[in-house]
Amino acid sequence: MKKMNRAEVFKLIQLINAYVEKNVDLSKHLEEGDEPSEVDWQLQGVSNGFLSEVFFAMTGYEVEVTGEVVELFPCPCCRLKTLTEIYNPPEGEGYDICSYCKWEDDGTTGINSHSSVNRGTIRDYRNKITKDFNKYYIDKWLK
Repeated sequence: MKKMNRAEVFKLIQLINAYVEKNVDLSKHLEEGDEPSEVDWQLQGVSNGFLSEVFFAMTGYEVEVTGEVVELFPCPCCRLKTLTEIYNPPEGEGYDICSYCKWEDDGTTGINSHSSVNRGTIRDYRNKITKDFNKYYIDKWLK
């Protein structure tokens, strides 16, 4: 099985997306020595195994993805590392939204504390994940 670093995989995935979305001719983009473009925010922090699966689904080629995963912060609701920043109460900054459970980190940490931004509690969101388990069952982010 061929090994590819994360930057190479990100670049190829972005080129495939560009081709599908804009019908771009990929052959002119696949020249040797090209620098990888910026990582799609939806793929930051995903496990190398998940990235391998995405690459296989898009190309039909099995690869082992290597390289360091960007360290993300755990979501207060689902506890998966999906947040690029955490809420900073003194500054009032860091309102990141979890890509997995869609919880917006507004500083709420109590399981039964109501969050006006999220229109519910962490318990409500966790119940939603449990109720609709198949929708949320993926090994995309690291724990």
